[in-house]
Amino acid sequence: MDRPRVLVLGGVDPSGGAGVTLDARVLELHGCHAAPVVTCLTVQNRFGCTEVRGVDTEHLAAALAAALADGRMHAVKLGLFADAASLTHAAELLADLQLPIVVDPVLSMTAGGYRAATEMEHAYRDVVARLHPILTPNLPELTRLSPGGADELLAAGCTAVIVKDGHGDGADVVDRVCQPHRATALRHPRAVCGPVHGTGCAFGSALAAGLAHGRNLMAAATAATWWVGESLAAMGAPVDAYPRPFVPLPLAR
Repeated sequence: MDRPRVLVLGGVDPSGGAGVTLDARVLELHGCHAAPVVTCLTVQNRFGCTEVRGVDTEHLAAALAAALADGRMHAVKLGLFADAASLTHAAELLADLQLPIVVDPVLSMTAGGYRAATEMEHAYRDVVARLHPILTPNLPELTRLSPGGADELLAAGCTAVIVKDGHGDGADVVDRVCQPHRATALRHPRAVCGPVHGTGCAFGSALAAGLAHGRNLMAAATAATWWVGESLAAMGAPVDAYPRPFVPLPLAR
């Protein structure tokens, strides 16, 4: 049987530790085919980011059309965009797709050096209204996107909001899957591994893979949270103060 296909929009990380390169690797591990559309070029690695440069809107539209014309898609995942205009443009182009859409709102980077402009917060709220996505903010991103928390984003149009607790400090990571009138905690031990570059990309892609395989939201979120947690635990204790690249744990075949 053909592998499910996942349309991935995001940036290129020259170190290979995040962005569409990591997305493709994670999707392959989860039995999916990635169709990557590049939204921006970056100068970054696990030590930091010094530049994010967007592709022009005509190229973005043409690349997206080519990917969609190549065959049926089963899910979509959005990552880094260089600016609010390109994010809004992509949302317009994707608005008619009847597919599960995972949006990882990249407003900063673990390695440092990048913080999205305030305009991006408004653009993400436009994405919520247009695409009704599954939004996957970490705790700082949730604070920036919505003073009212996950409930406010659900009211604005999100199908679900998965609040990632990787920036928390408890003994356990407690990710929260928030849906209208329901919130479910996904708990696992916090890995002692220090800051890791690429975990947001990895979680969003693992989630999109589960949805592409036809799993319901809770099953896909539970599997993605467990897999990221196991991958981080397998990395062991940190050896340096700076972020390390995410090392995906191979899935049992």
